[in-house]
Amino acid sequence: MRWPDKIAAGSVSDEIVHAMDLFPTLAKFAGGKVPDDRMIDGIDMAEFFVGEKEASGRDGFVVYMGNDIFGVKWRDWKLHFKEQTGWNGVLREYTMPRLYNLISDPQELDNVLFPHTWVPKAALPQLEEHVVSLKNEPPIPAGAADPYKPPR
Repeated sequence: MRWPDKIAAGSVSDEIVHAMDLFPTLAKFAGGKVPDDRMIDGIDMAEFFVGEKEASGRDGFVVYMGNDIFGVKWRDWKLHFKEQTGWNGVLREYTMPRLYNLISDPQELDNVLFPHTWVPKAALPQLEEHVVSLKNEPPIPAGAADPYKPPR
């Protein structure tokens, strides 16, 4: 991200930021507000981007391909339930998830589930919270009228 006199040039970080964080962050930068009548998945990263906070506040996120959950990114790890080599590649669904250490294996080639079985136990609560949130506030259906009024 580049913003002269606001974000230090050449800044780098290994903190996690997701594309969905851009909406609340850019709204904050522009002086706008995010809707408060629905759940917003993004986190406002404004203070993190301008250097007022060292941590992004995000430990991970659920990994989607289209409408399907493929895995969970948590800290330096990525847990896969499904993998696909490319948009038209072979889809592999696993009965036992695959685990990658993204620091030592950024290409995600070496499954290290064993001996790191503790990682899924730490990563899966965010997936469980996500699934509950989808039951509480289902995604807006394609083609829904705007403004959308969810059934309550």
